[in-house]
Formats: sequence, structure tokens, C-alpha cells
Amino acid sequence: MTDLTNIGIECSEDWVPFPVTDTLDLDYWAEQQGHELVARYERDGERGDARRLSRDLKRAASDSRTREPLAAFGWYLSGHPTVAAILELDAVLPDDTVPVITLPWLTEHLSASDFGEPDVRDVRLPLGEAVRIRQNLIGGKKRLLGPRPVIRTLIHGIRPTGADGALTMYVSWTEPVLDETLEQIVDGMAQTLSL
Repeated sequence: MTDLTNIGIECSEDWVPFPVTDTLDLDYWAEQQGHELVARYERDGERGDARRLSRDLKRAASDSRTREPLAAFGWYLSGHPTVAAILELDAVLPDDTVPVITLPWLTEHLSASDFGEPDVRDVRLPLGEAVRIRQNLIGGKKRLLGPRPVIRTLIHGIRPTGADGALTMYVSWTEPVLDETLEQIVDGMAQTLSL
């Protein structure tokens, strides 16, 4: 059986890998990573606030840890103090309740209809057959009386050739201006997935 936990992906330095296990001190990591982002921003001709970036890195990585993905990344655009998008990679393995993981099963369990039917497409990736799901979801309230944000998502559910299980690449963001650019970037990254 193919090991689905050793996932490889190619991405630009804008995608900061998050520590997904608790073996690394999150405060220390966030502080160091915040300074590295400021240095990268300066190389790009932008300014950054290491303290603010560190707080955002810790918050985003902590949130990602709650879902226990195999790998997670934050997309940090030069000059911006907060994460623009989150990418999480995970494995879906067969068990007694779902003995065979199929693309239709992935589609059913990864789709939502918060804003109508999602855009679902079958695609072929170098790693295997896949389903691509683009949808918007209703996010949770950040404040008691505040609005609920729209969470924009692009998901690739992949059945690697020769594997019993599946991989998911889940990317989420909130800024609609990023839709087209981010979809192109994520579709390109999906082409680089490897085991």
C-alpha cells in the first residue's frame, strides 16, 4: 500500500510551511518566521511589522493544528500583515465505514451548497485522477454581533495511482480579489504533488 503521509509539493517562498505537530514551540517559531518574512518583504521593496506578522503566524498555525493536517502552509504576500490564504494537505484512508474511497465519495463529502452548487470538475493530475471543487462557504462569526465572512475554497481530492486512499489539498481565503490568481496558483501546485 502506498504511504500517503509523505507528501511532496512545490511552491514559491510566499507559502510559509506551518509546524503542524506540537514538537516545535509555536511562539519561538512564529517569532523567527515573522523576522524572516520582514527580511523577505524588504527584499521585495515592502515593509513588514515582525511583531504583527508573528502574532498572525501563531494564530494561523494554531488554527491549522486543530484540524491535524499532514502539512499546512500560509500564503504571505509581501507587505501584507496577515495571511492571504491557507493550504492544508491531508490523507483520507479507507476503513470499515468507507472501505473504498472514490472520486464521487470525495465530491459528496468535500462539497457544500452554502451559495448554490459548487463548481466540480474531474481532472487528471500527475499523481492520479482527481476532483476539483471550487465553492464559497459561510464562515463563523468573529464577533457576537458581527457579520459572517464568506470563505472561498478550492479543493483537490486526489486518488493517487496505486493507492487505496486519497489526498486532499484544501485552500481557503476570504478576499474575492484573489480568486482568479489564487486558483491558477493552486491548480499549478496541484500538478506538483508527489508521494
